[in-house]
Amino acid sequence: MVNVNNAPEYNFKILSQERKRQKISQEDAATALTLSVAQIKSLENNLGSGFITPHFKQIVLKRYAKFLGIGFDKIIPSEMILELIDDEIKKDLALNIKDELNLKISKNYVLIGLILVGLIVLAIYFIQPNKDKASITEIAITDASITEIEPKDVYTATPISKNYIKNKKLVVTPKIDAQEINNTSNIVSLDFICSIESASMDKVWSRVNPEKPATYFHIVSLGEQSICTIDNQGVLKQYNLAEGGKLTHRGEAPFKVQLDSSISELYFQGWKVYLKDNDNFIQLNPVDMPTELN
Repeated sequence: MVNVNNAPEYNFKILSQERKRQKISQEDAATALTLSVAQIKSLENNLGSGFITPHFKQIVLKRYAKFLGIGFDKIIPSEMILELIDDEIKKDLALNIKDELNLKISKNYVLIGLILVGLIVLAIYFIQPNKDKASITEIAITDASITEIEPKDVYTATPISKNYIKNKKLVVTPKIDAQEINNTSNIVSLDFICSIESASMDKVWSRVNPEKPATYFHIVSLGEQSICTIDNQGVLKQYNLAEGGKLTHRGEAPFKVQLDSSISELYFQGWKVYLKDNDNFIQLNPVDMPTELN
């Protein structure tokens, strides 16, 4: 697999040139793509930091080029794009081909079965004596409707390094408590990329004299969005909220949260966290509850 970070012939300079031509700041581009400013700088300067894997960087690079209206072949020559397919994508392609072959084999088995049933019915009919043929119930053989097997939607988890999987607790599909999360959406946003592990924080927040324990935070979503969070134990979770959705996430503080600040109301330790437009990466630091006086 070709490593984007080690390919100086790739024309990454066109990204910053086109962004400046359109008079778009790095902060605005980061907000529109749900990325950090550091990741935008990494793409525009072909740096080795800001992304978990080269494959993850390639996905974001393609999104950035589309956002700026640049053809991907102007950044990476079309004859080299096939070299960017890594082992995981090749494995997925192999599995899809295998599924199609299994489907074709299943259809052939059904057809053969119908033919055998028809032959058996005809054989029984001709073997029976003539006097018994009139009493045999007529069997009509019709075309069997073979239901097409629709391929199931495959949820691709956010790319995470192998070392992270070994050392961290990973929850790819979080268990949703119906009493805590309402109006959740089953539609996974294809444009959302969870980068909470490597992104720099836009806001670090704590509150003096907290009124609630630091074992959870609460979000009210004013629009459809995807969010992800990682706690002090390294447990990574991703949620998809519909408009009006409410989420209470529990874990061990401090929490790091990636969200759309323009459509989010965030609460921690009994207080509302006031967010600015570009506060998409938040760290919630715990403060000990005051002890009660005797």
